[in-house]
Amino acid sequence: MTKMTASLSCPNFMLVALLLLLKVTSNAAFDQADGELRFNEYTMIMSHNSAANKDTADGDFFKNFGADQENSMYEQLTNNGVRGLSLDIKLDYSDRSKLRLVHNPIDYADFEIEMETHLVRFLEENEEAIVAINFEVIDDSQAAIRSTILANLKNTFSNLFVNGVSLTDMTFKYDNDLWKNHDEWPTLNEMRSSGQRLFLFHDRTEFRSTEYGFMFRDDVMKENFWEGLGDCTARYQWNSDKVSFPNSNLSWSRLFFMNHFDSIAGTVGEGLLGGGINGWGRLYPRIKQCMNSNGSIKPNFISLDWVIQAEEALEVAKYLNFGGRIGSGQVCVDDSHCATEACNKMLSLCQCKECDVNLLGSISCLGCEADQYCAPVENNLNECLISAATISIAPTGMPVKKPTISPTANPSSASPTAMPVKATVSPTTSNPTTTPSDSPSVTLLRTSMPVEATISPTTSSPTAPPSFASPTAMPVYATASPTTASPSGSPSVTSRTAMPVETTASSIAASHSPTTEPAVTANATTLSPTAPTSATTQMPTVPGIQTQANIANESSASAIFATLSGKKILLLICVAGQVLLF
Repeated sequence: MTKMTASLSCPNFMLVALLLLLKVTSNAAFDQADGELRFNEYTMIMSHNSAANKDTADGDFFKNFGADQENSMYEQLTNNGVRGLSLDIKLDYSDRSKLRLVHNPIDYADFEIEMETHLVRFLEENEEAIVAINFEVIDDSQAAIRSTILANLKNTFSNLFVNGVSLTDMTFKYDNDLWKNHDEWPTLNEMRSSGQRLFLFHDRTEFRSTEYGFMFRDDVMKENFWEGLGDCTARYQWNSDKVSFPNSNLSWSRLFFMNHFDSIAGTVGEGLLGGGINGWGRLYPRIKQCMNSNGSIKPNFISLDWVIQAEEALEVAKYLNFGGRIGSGQVCVDDSHCATEACNKMLSLCQCKECDVNLLGSISCLGCEADQYCAPVENNLNECLISAATISIAPTGMPVKKPTISPTANPSSASPTAMPVKATVSPTTSNPTTTPSDSPSVTLLRTSMPVEATISPTTSSPTAPPSFASPTAMPVYATASPTTASPSGSPSVTSRTAMPVETTASSIAASHSPTTEPAVTANATTLSPTAPTSATTQMPTVPGIQTQANIANESSASAIFATLSGKKILLLICVAGQVLLF
């Protein structure tokens, strides 16, 4: 665990926490089914020089030096989210019945043994997985050598079995009767049902084989040149949009194989600008660059080095497959380091890009969900907010995305505003004619980010529904809790400030009497009459992630943590006004 100190006040450290939480929570595993996507609509991460890894090197100096990956191929497939392997193969001149896996002059392992040890094992354990392999043949200048290599490839895929089925019978064959009436690539579910869930591509025309499922890459894909990250230029078939299978009338979409690596280990990692080469800030802008050049074809295969640090690349692939939110929270110096095109230069972190709430629906705010807009809230920090136009009182306790406000004895009515106020409504049992001393006054709880609460039903007269008011042009998010007000009046919520309401835990009234006012429990915030100096705020909800922050005043200690897959992770702790980042 690494600890850093930051000179942020305890209230302001929540601003940093929000960006870090957005980054942490976006690392959740894919939770959406991909089965209805056609293969040409699907993006997978592929490891470059998959066999050239430090696990296979086993301490050998030269093999370690030539490695582009850390883990074994099985680990890449199982733990690093990879679904594609790139392999360089050559003839084993000491035994011409075998092939070797190499990287330039460095020999790593026997091809068939590695396929059985890693690929077969993974396919047996993951019966729904679809895997692609891209072969490049090395040192095959003579036709006789190429012929021997092809024969050995066929033998390997015929001799290896996955749960009793040969690899040859698992390869995708475009001329199969199953696909003859398809005007586009099959869906992933169709491929799984057919059992054809292994794709084999190669770079030699004479290796074409519909019997074995060996597809010449130039017939199927377009690819950018592999060297350098400054541009995205053609390697082959850049301007072709359709496949060109020989002796076939298929006009399926051509796939895009995208190279994105520079083979230097120090260029990946979360602490680097934009998240490093495999991070949002480097990978996503380059994808857009390639698509601008290749006819707007998104990558189906993204070939990366050091996939052990490809968490954000997996998020990018998920975004390309399912949509959602563009990642933020990476280290940055200027906007060019961020996929969202917005760097908070004070915090040196990527954030969502400010956009006009009135254009919501016609534009997508970079870094926010589709129903959110991005606006500055404090210290130049941008936050994703939900438009007030989407706010409505939910019947019978249904949850709505709004924060919270305490009631006044005699609130006034006013029209709602267009922007959120962060506060909470507590229940009151007072009659509207009750004097102010008989009921709690408006108390404000500091939160630096949107929270969620639940609107419960009221028992007030139908002719006098609750109303929400703010004298400002800032957003109002509010939550009404149940009341028993008399028919002659009903509760309302009023913002008392000319700025967005950001209340302090220390301002919670200590005079609240537990005998006349119960503690208020909401989905987002719990106020305890006996603990006026602290509060607990539920952070924005992300599927599969639970996050919570304990906020206290300047002089006390407070912390923020995330629970990921059942494991609690401490992100920040604030002691005596200083923030410690872990």
